[in-house]
Amino acid sequence: MLKVVNLSTSIVDAAVEDVEEQGETLSCKKGCGVCCRQLVPISPVEARRICDLVNELSEPRGSEIVDRFADSRLRLEEDGLPQTLISRDQWQHDEVFNVGEEYFSRDIPCPFLEDESCSIHADRPITCREYLVTSPAEYCSCPTVDNLRTVRLPLKVWPALARFDMRSASAKSIPWVPLILALDWATENPDEATDQPGTELFRQFFEYLTDKEIPVVPSTLPGMQSVLPPTRSD
Repeated sequence: MLKVVNLSTSIVDAAVEDVEEQGETLSCKKGCGVCCRQLVPISPVEARRICDLVNELSEPRGSEIVDRFADSRLRLEEDGLPQTLISRDQWQHDEVFNVGEEYFSRDIPCPFLEDESCSIHADRPITCREYLVTSPAEYCSCPTVDNLRTVRLPLKVWPALARFDMRSASAKSIPWVPLILALDWATENPDEATDQPGTELFRQFFEYLTDKEIPVVPSTLPGMQSVLPPTRSD
């Protein structure tokens, strides 16, 4: 997981460098937590990771965060939004923006937001790492496609990571979990992935990331045994 996060960081850093070379500057900084009230899609892998992170917190901190998640869900239930979010595989393409806009209007802060800053900044989801803007900060409170300038990334890591949970090759939509429902989702969906070699996981990941087929490299290449030095037998 750390290598995937590092890859995302490298991509973001390169994109930010390009933006700054063009004379623009990032508006995102500590204390500006408006975007932490948006509907944040995270990969199923990260939803389980967030749940583990919360479970590992010492008390009373752990209970405080769990209570914040529960309170946020209660606020959503007032308008039936949890069911809408759970049934997202049934959304039409244009519903994504509408649901996100409706969610944002509820002004529900991320359970990890404190003093308008992320309290798990080092462990924040990849989606959060990959969302940066150069438009004036005041536009973040009323974002539209016309007034918000996001930093364009050549590749986005979080959708590739999310596709690891696709139940079938024919699935049409990328599976994701609303951050606000991460604890509930992870509890209801324990990890059932089978163990695979790290090289195979990375091969699959880069296929998802680049949308290109990457051939499987055999662990032992033909003829390799003949060129290996003999081993000593003491």
